[in-house]
Amino acid sequence: MAVSELCCTELDKILHKRALQPVFQPILNLQDGTVIAYEALIRGPSDSPLHSPLQLFKTALGCGQLEQLEMLCRELSIESFAKAELNSKLFLNVNPLILLTADHPSGLTKQLLKAAQIDPSEVVIEISEQYQVEDAGLLVKAVQHYRELGFQIAIDDLGSGFSGLKLWSELQPDIVKIDRHFISELDKDLTKQAFVRNIVSLAKAIGATVVAEGIETAEELRWCRELGADLGQGYLLGRPQASFADPQRCRTLFSTELHSEISSEQVEALLLEVAAVSPQQTVAQAAALFQSDSQLQSLPVVEQGRPVGLICRTDLQALLAQPFGRALYEKKSLASVMNRQPVVVEISATLEEVSQRVADDEHNAASWFFIICRQGEYRGLGSVRALLKQISERKLQLARYANPLTLLPGNVPIYQRIDKLLRQKANFAVAYLDLNHFKPYNDIYGYSKGDAVLLLVAELLQQHISSQSFVGHIGGDDFVLIAEPDECETLCRQVVQLFAKRIALYYRQEDLRLGGITALSRNGDSRFYPLLSLAVGIALPDPAQCFSHHDVAALSAAAKQEAKRLGGNTVFISRRRGPERQHINVLAGPSVA
Repeated sequence: MAVSELCCTELDKILHKRALQPVFQPILNLQDGTVIAYEALIRGPSDSPLHSPLQLFKTALGCGQLEQLEMLCRELSIESFAKAELNSKLFLNVNPLILLTADHPSGLTKQLLKAAQIDPSEVVIEISEQYQVEDAGLLVKAVQHYRELGFQIAIDDLGSGFSGLKLWSELQPDIVKIDRHFISELDKDLTKQAFVRNIVSLAKAIGATVVAEGIETAEELRWCRELGADLGQGYLLGRPQASFADPQRCRTLFSTELHSEISSEQVEALLLEVAAVSPQQTVAQAAALFQSDSQLQSLPVVEQGRPVGLICRTDLQALLAQPFGRALYEKKSLASVMNRQPVVVEISATLEEVSQRVADDEHNAASWFFIICRQGEYRGLGSVRALLKQISERKLQLARYANPLTLLPGNVPIYQRIDKLLRQKANFAVAYLDLNHFKPYNDIYGYSKGDAVLLLVAELLQQHISSQSFVGHIGGDDFVLIAEPDECETLCRQVVQLFAKRIALYYRQEDLRLGGITALSRNGDSRFYPLLSLAVGIALPDPAQCFSHHDVAALSAAAKQEAKRLGGNTVFISRRRGPERQHINVLAGPSVA
């Protein structure tokens, strides 16, 4: 690689003066926002042409000083990390070309760690796939050497280099980092989603931890979580800086970004930012605005921040098209011709509420727009066409995910409802209902009778809920009720009592006299099973402790298990408000390898 003598001289000066600045970027657990580790990066002097790490390492490779630069970077990073006394991991970037030379098998990195009183189990050696290594076998031996010293191994930039999965299979890393190329606009790209989903699936199969790099938007963060990435880093979660990011601030930022999504069930998702006009402006001025923008269909008329009317393009054109229309109206104020009774809704209104308002409004039957406000102040317009499209898509989605037997919403709508309540920091309860001994009943009485029992549970749940509550069918004999805490408990106790009375209608008389049925167990043994009963576990999630539907699902599942342990028709209310946090395997040290 051709590098100018001037650049080599500059590099010599930097190395001699140790004029490098280590910076550290936090790596977060994508379940709860905990800072798991910091990746050490490097910057040259700010006034140097080698300030950029890309130029710095490119110059070192060309000048034959890559080894010296790498070891100085490691030394400075380890010193800074040791001084901070953090309860976290340190990710050290290592060029695979160096693994084959200086530090293998001499153990220089371990010596540096020993001097800094850092155990190798606290360090992850991060190998970039960007650098091609001709002798893969020698690289595998070098990596194994690091493992034997107690380090964990991570492959960086997976998917960006020459060998991809081949290098992964040969090195068998503890941690896999997905290149930022595949994370950028992940929410909009089906191909990237498929790639990330497959990498996560493969990693889980071999027990590796997955890190998503380059997360820059809340949408990318949510998709990384949904696709199963364990850890994440990127500008959204924390930029590289000389001082270590505060873990509590990172966690707060994580929670804020995660819950920042505008709900697709609210009218805010339809907001169109359209500049308002005042009632004192003239018809001619409004006509000029419409003429200058062919996409503009309606103009909100606002006075002192509050909407007072609406001007529709077609209405204004019809007015001016009349005989002598321009002469009569062009100089008149908009206040004299505007629609004074437009549909005005709050930005937090649900699509259903807005749809009802639009349908019931007799004065605006021909209007295709409505006004959106926040606490009475104008914020934008909403399109009736977009509203109808959104409602249709939601109905199709609900139908797509509905249980085919009960027609109740399935997993995806359940998750969406829970995540929405968490974003709103609402006080709500989740009841997980499960039939005791349903399988043997289904085996003896047949699926038709089994389906009838499931329909009974669905009927009982739907008979008593309020309009604000939600009933879902997870699948099989598992149901979910989401409601306010008091309503949830009251309703569950009613359902359990009614079920205990009505279930007798679903048994033969001889089985009722015996109090149950005899059927084969899962082990193939003959066993007596009592009459069907409902186990109900109620969880009261705390939005400060639960960050997604995954947390709430774990909480409600634990409550249901307690109810089943008690046996019979039981309602168990859990005292736990958040899930038990378990550190994922990146904290486990070298035993994971």
